[in-house]
Amino acid sequence: MALHTGRIHDALDAPLAQQGLVIEDIRAHAAGRHRTLTITVDLDADHAEPVSSQAIAEATRTISALLDEIEVWGEHPYTLEVSSPGAERPLTQPRQFRRVVGRRLRAELAADGSGAESRTVEAEAEAGAGEEPPAPEAVETVEARLESADEAGIVLEGVRDGARIPYAQVRAARVVVSLR
Repeated sequence: MALHTGRIHDALDAPLAQQGLVIEDIRAHAAGRHRTLTITVDLDADHAEPVSSQAIAEATRTISALLDEIEVWGEHPYTLEVSSPGAERPLTQPRQFRRVVGRRLRAELAADGSGAESRTVEAEAEAGAGEEPPAPEAVETVEARLESADEAGIVLEGVRDGARIPYAQVRAARVVVSLR
């Protein structure tokens, strides 16, 4: 039985926003008779601190009460899990980058700085048979401290002479977690 999470997101979005949280992800998993609904929430603003356990507990109570009002899996029981994204989650949105300014990142960047998109299957089909397909996009992997982040892009210490790197050129990025 497939679960459409869009209506769950719609029901939870505004109440969680009132608590200063955004929904990062909703995952539904059913294996036999056991069902689990996992909802990942994060702070909605530029906070350096992680989501507190108190905020997770309050969000869980809110989510549970709202889900009681809608049919999630009909009459089937399920387990609700509410969590934060964690320190090593992929950074994909400007808000997430702003939250980790000053931290060390490992990032994969379009090596030529062009931001050219990867070729799609349709683009390769348009190239025609017998034509030499272009080389895959070169990616540069760097590890550096995130100096700044805004809606346009990021600046990594010592990378590209301190120039702003547009998000279109950031293929992947994660915080490097170090245990001292």
